[in-house]
Amino acid sequence: MSDDLPIDIHSSKLLDWLVSRRHCNKDWQKSVLAIREKIKHAILDMPESQKIVELLQGAYINYFHCCQIIEILRDTEKDTKNFLGFYSSQRMKDWQEIEGMYKKDNVYLAEAAQTLQRLAQYEIPGLKKQITKNDQVVSDAIKKFADYGKQSEDAKKQFEKEVQKMGLKGVSLRAELLALAADLPAFFEQTSKDIQQLSPARDYFKAFRSYMHQNSAPESSILPLLALICDRGVDVTTYEWKYHQKPDRIEKPNFELLLKDDKKDSDEIDFGDDIDFGDDDGGIDFGADSVEIDIVADDSGAVGEKVASGQDALSLLENSEAQKALKLELNELLAFLSMRLDDETRETGADILIRGAEKRPDDIAKVTDKDLKAWIGEIERVLKEFENPQKIHLFKIRGCPQYVEQVVEQLEKKRDMEQRYKRLQSLMTDNQEAARVAVSKANAELKTIVESTRVLQKQVEAEISKKYNGRRVNLMGGINQALGGV
Repeated sequence: MSDDLPIDIHSSKLLDWLVSRRHCNKDWQKSVLAIREKIKHAILDMPESQKIVELLQGAYINYFHCCQIIEILRDTEKDTKNFLGFYSSQRMKDWQEIEGMYKKDNVYLAEAAQTLQRLAQYEIPGLKKQITKNDQVVSDAIKKFADYGKQSEDAKKQFEKEVQKMGLKGVSLRAELLALAADLPAFFEQTSKDIQQLSPARDYFKAFRSYMHQNSAPESSILPLLALICDRGVDVTTYEWKYHQKPDRIEKPNFELLLKDDKKDSDEIDFGDDIDFGDDDGGIDFGADSVEIDIVADDSGAVGEKVASGQDALSLLENSEAQKALKLELNELLAFLSMRLDDETRETGADILIRGAEKRPDDIAKVTDKDLKAWIGEIERVLKEFENPQKIHLFKIRGCPQYVEQVVEQLEKKRDMEQRYKRLQSLMTDNQEAARVAVSKANAELKTIVESTRVLQKQVEAEISKKYNGRRVNLMGGINQALGGV
């Protein structure tokens, strides 16, 4: 009855099972070393046979391969057989010797058991993990490719939005920025004229102050910067405002060197031979072949000479410090006029009574609500122009040539982000291809190993079965799990 029961052996315990039942010796590995050395020399002298080539290709030669090689040699070496039935061929002798060494003490079973254990526990799971990992790489690369594409498009839109906000085309950034700044003198000229239109409003402020102090107002200048522009227009340097005297010489910032990179660009934008930034001293000749830079170490120049250089050489509307002071004065005047308009238009009984009884000087009495509203509207319009984001960039460009480099650098970074994400997209495409090739290669290798493992499993089961009168032998456990799903 027991002869009909199968012998179930866990694959991870197969080698221990063989040793414990005395089918194999504990020191079987010593014999394997000698066998492997013998195989290494025997394989160097093999007949030209396609079957042998296919048999040995990519395989770890074991006892069962040796048996197949001997069967092939029986055909290829049949002419070397003598009348006693022995082969005189050294090839046949070598492989028959190897077969005998394998059979001694069942060394072949111990080696096969160890091979099955290695395949089931390490090689097959390792290949499966490699395939899973590369499949994940493909999935991640596809996702990242889509993400980088979106980021590239977002970066492009962000750059286009930025240059559009600044009024640029985005082709030759330095030249375009300087070309926009070239229009500032006309803006400053018009703004100074608008401010000059506020001269009556300043006079009204001054007269009302004197009236409120009963002609004993403190000796302090009222809106001095506004007064300077109203009297002189745009042609007033910051130097004159700071030091209350005209300079003998003006040295404005040089912008020409900023175009050095753009002049090398084949797509250079031609803005003409000259860009006029205001005064003749500040003119920039873009068509000049050479640029001479006159560096002044201090503001003194020649002995006794008054030199306006750098920020001091800029006009009041160009200089950021003077601009800030001017805006404060305009806001002060705006607050005063708004307060006066509110007082004049309030319809309470007390206000009407006071206005009727109050006797004002002619220069105050002649100012109407309409005048106040007009002045307020003009001041708000001028302040709005000064707060325009595009104008603020141009003011900084006009006042500091180095600011151009900062703006260009920031814009170029935004523009380069698009290309950076496109390069990352290309890298993801390469990663996908490499991972797919690795998956394909690993799948082919896994298929080959699984097929050879299944064959070896059946061969070992058959050999053990022979030792137990043909009882069925089942190798179970880890080996079946490793071979499953392939």
